[in-house]
Amino acid sequence: MFGSDKAQAFSNNWGGGISRLPLHGSTCLYYLGPLLSIRANDPFLLITQPKSLSHICLSFLENMDSGKYSSSAHLYSCSAPVASHHIILQSTQENDSWTAAGWGSSGAQAGRTSSPSYPEDPSENCQEDFGYDDCPFEFDDSDESDCSSSTTDSIRDHVYEGGLRYHAYHAGKYAYPNDENEQSREEIKHTMSVMLCDGQSFLAPVEEALEDGGQVLDLGTGTGIWPMQLAEEYPDAVITGIDLSPIQPSFVPENVRFFVDDIEDEWVDPENKYDYTHMRFALHTLKDRKSLMERVIRHLKPGGYFEIQDIDASYPRCDDHTLTPDTPYAFRDYLKYFEAGLKAMGADISAIQKASQEMRAAGFEDVTEITKKLPLGLWPADKKLRLCGLFWRTAVMDGLKGLCSRPFQAIGLTPTQIEVFLVDVRKAVMDGSFHTYFPLTTVYGRKPLDA
Repeated sequence: MFGSDKAQAFSNNWGGGISRLPLHGSTCLYYLGPLLSIRANDPFLLITQPKSLSHICLSFLENMDSGKYSSSAHLYSCSAPVASHHIILQSTQENDSWTAAGWGSSGAQAGRTSSPSYPEDPSENCQEDFGYDDCPFEFDDSDESDCSSSTTDSIRDHVYEGGLRYHAYHAGKYAYPNDENEQSREEIKHTMSVMLCDGQSFLAPVEEALEDGGQVLDLGTGTGIWPMQLAEEYPDAVITGIDLSPIQPSFVPENVRFFVDDIEDEWVDPENKYDYTHMRFALHTLKDRKSLMERVIRHLKPGGYFEIQDIDASYPRCDDHTLTPDTPYAFRDYLKYFEAGLKAMGADISAIQKASQEMRAAGFEDVTEITKKLPLGLWPADKKLRLCGLFWRTAVMDGLKGLCSRPFQAIGLTPTQIEVFLVDVRKAVMDGSFHTYFPLTTVYGRKPLDA
């Protein structure tokens, strides 16, 4: 698929450091960053850290469409060079299929299933072939001058239900798991969000405040990927991430801090502290949005901004009538049950629809709402939207069971009933004949200067 000249072209175009690792047989895994890998038949492993993940993926899609690269190349979601779950990147309908073993081609569906071939220990192979200094998987822990410990072992506790792992602090408050699968989903959604927003980590006009060393608060920070990325872009800003789950990195840049806490409790921080407060993919899980809005505005500096981003997953949208109100669609049924389950737990799946009004009621000025269409699947003609649709479909597929487990049981469904129901839901999500999308909405507002 790639010769040495094309590998060098990737390095020149995207600024990534490239190394090659021989693999067993003819299988190859192209590692393009912390979230994506492209696998094809070629006897070497290409590892690169691109300047722009979205740009390199779009380039790959364009070359696939032009016939330069194999249409059976696999796109993997992963948080490490050896992927844990797989996505096939299809450019033809016959390759658009999902297998119980993961993501595969139609040949796998027909029984021709083959396991991905990975190096048993990438770092060992790297050292053997290229020397210790060139190993892309080695980390030098001797100098931790630019890192700081952010959490302690005493709060790294979890509870387990039905094979899923949840936070133990204020157990039951948050409906979703915090295990590795869910963390991988969160990082996929992060990449998807930034890509759909044209590479921007935020939409509120706070760049000047960040460059001047502003104080930033990230509510429901999850894995901490958003604060970590922002810290790299704005090294003078001071960023604090809060979450119920202790799943953030143990060592972080000097300008990032993570705390395990409940954002719906009263805050111990002084009022008028933050220049910018950010919350993403968490508004629909809150029990008392009104109190949170009031709390946020108290702790913002005059002129500071609050930005919320969330997906309105109350029901799938469709503009071309491939899905009508009368069309049987199991994923739409899933979302109806999901909405009812969250409501039973005190949350609101469509909370983002009310965010602008609630923000104004709390006292924010210049409230702005921006909505983008987030496709589900590979149906869009636009390359960027197609890739975002691939990310979103992967996040949905990987989260179907974990997301619905507690909400569905809250409305009386048993684990067995859930598993049986999800069989049809998975088929519906993977069915490319439905051209569905969901609104990704961002709302931001400013605290009055005289407040």
